[in-house]
Amino acid sequence: MFMVIAMDKNRTVVRVAGQEFKLAGFESEEYMQQLAAYVNKKVEEIAKMYPSLSTSNCVILASLNMADELNKAKEDYEALDLRINQLRDMPRSTASVPVKRPFETKQPEKVK
Repeated sequence: MFMVIAMDKNRTVVRVAGQEFKLAGFESEEYMQQLAAYVNKKVEEIAKMYPSLSTSNCVILASLNMADELNKAKEDYEALDLRINQLRDMPRSTASVPVKRPFETKQPEKVK
C-alpha cells in the first residue's frame, strides 16, 4: 500500500504517535492523512484508558484493535458475499411461495 518515497506517486508527510513518516502511494494525500488521523485517534483512545502505558505500547494495542476490526469486517463481508451468492442461486420457479430477491427490479407487465 505505502512505501517510503517512490517515483510517480502522491507524497505526503504524516504524523503518527508523535513521529513523522514520509509516505508515497497511489492514494490521495487526503486519504493518507485520514488514515493517519484514524490511527492517531485509536492510539489516543488507548492512552486515555491506560495513561501509564508507553506510547509504543499504546501503538501496539491500537494496532491489535485495528487488526481485530479489519478481521471482523472481512468475516462480515465474506458472510454477506456468501449469502448474496446463495440468494442468486435460488431457483426461481420451484418455490411454492414467491421469493423476495433483494435489489431485483420488477419487469413491467405486458398490457393485453
